[in-house]
Amino acid sequence: MGAIIYWFLVRFVLVLLAAWVLYSFVPNYEDWWMMFFIAVAVLVIYPAQLAWRKHIASIRDAGRNGLCATCRHFRPSEALCAKLDEHVRIDYTPCGGEGWDPAGYNN
Repeated sequence: MGAIIYWFLVRFVLVLLAAWVLYSFVPNYEDWWMMFFIAVAVLVIYPAQLAWRKHIASIRDAGRNGLCATCRHFRPSEALCAKLDEHVRIDYTPCGGEGWDPAGYNN
């Protein structure tokens, strides 16, 4: 998720710099603001939204890792192994099964 925020900020700074350079070429001030907000929406917000959706899909898929999904160290909202502090993927078990502890039931 840090990469999503990082690239959001990088794209936003690039759009700001481009808008600042193009400011002298746009004669109408209202048109400049409209172009700026459209550029932010298309070049900054939309790619970040797509990356977020991809991230959420990968978290959802990590819950299908049968070994990790039944372990007490697995944090499903983050797709994280709390014991080793590594992200779980559907094809990757961080501990290789050696650190697996069955999830307890709270009755």
